[in-house]
Amino acid sequence: MLIGGFYHIDPVLLAREPEKKEFPLRCDGVGQYQRKIYTGNGRTATSYILLNAVHLTEEDVILLPDYLCVSVINSLEVCPASFRFYRVKRDLTVDLEDLKSKIDEHVKVLYVIHYFGIPQPEAVVSGMLAICREHELTLIEDLTQTLYTMEEGRIGFGDYLVASTRKWMPVTDGGILAVKDGIDCPMVPLGNAYDEAVYRQLLISVMRDYYDAHPEADISYYLQLEREANKARYLDFTPREMTELTSRILFNLDHEESIRRRRENYGYLYEHLKEVEGLTLAGGPLDEENKYVPFGFVVLVENRSEFYDYLAKNQIIGEIQWVLPEEYYTPGEDARYLSEHNVMLQCDQRYGEKEMAFVADKIKEYFRR
Repeated sequence: MLIGGFYHIDPVLLAREPEKKEFPLRCDGVGQYQRKIYTGNGRTATSYILLNAVHLTEEDVILLPDYLCVSVINSLEVCPASFRFYRVKRDLTVDLEDLKSKIDEHVKVLYVIHYFGIPQPEAVVSGMLAICREHELTLIEDLTQTLYTMEEGRIGFGDYLVASTRKWMPVTDGGILAVKDGIDCPMVPLGNAYDEAVYRQLLISVMRDYYDAHPEADISYYLQLEREANKARYLDFTPREMTELTSRILFNLDHEESIRRRRENYGYLYEHLKEVEGLTLAGGPLDEENKYVPFGFVVLVENRSEFYDYLAKNQIIGEIQWVLPEEYYTPGEDARYLSEHNVMLQCDQRYGEKEMAFVADKIKEYFRR
């Protein structure tokens, strides 16, 4: 079977009518984000804010981390504001001093990303909140890679929370916008849910069945389909509704089971790969309190292209997080290093110890060559 890549659509979850139509955010322990808007993807959740709630001019500036995906920038281009970038350190924490140096009277929005299931340190969060209060900035907090994580004082503090739910579960689309109590956000109609990206995601789900049944088949065409599906997703940033099939799955899914399996799979990979010479793990062991839930298992390797191709030939689909959009800015040294050396391995609820053992064994074989 293929390990990684886009999900199969789950027909069992799709066939049931949901009992509730609410996705609880684990980071919202005190219930201050009751207003939620379910969108076609996480980036259009961001676009919704700038089209309907936070109105910027050409003189305004949005402050962004220098370690990010181009789709974040694209979703913000629905407004006329320009961008400025602050540095992210190699340990994935915000360089607070660099951030402070980028603030002036033109900066109106601070965009913050939490990476790979681990929220920013409490001291960094406190510093960012102080900056936002002093300069009256709107704070957009991206939970795409920390959707299931909870840690008071470190996550769930923005004026607006945005996330892609699609990347966590067996659906064709899906995003969420949560608005903090007391923050303005008009509720406006969303566009039609179905578009080219949804179609391509369904096509990939069908193709996965073929590759699972034919493990000897050349995987290159499947990888091409995934690239085309991702490209289609970021051609149109019109805020659209979440599709009905995705909302059924989102509200029917056993999220606690997903959390348990992700943590178990991550723990297996960590214990079996932490001593491999030549392989650097981007994260450490998980906490015992069940607070942190991995987005994936991230490794850093020197010869990334060769390693990625080796995995693909063994039916393991790695993900690159991310190729930096240097046409917009010059990233810092740490962001560039992360971009050029990372591969994220999926350890989600689709898999168990058997699949994780296969992944670990193949990686060990690579570094023994």
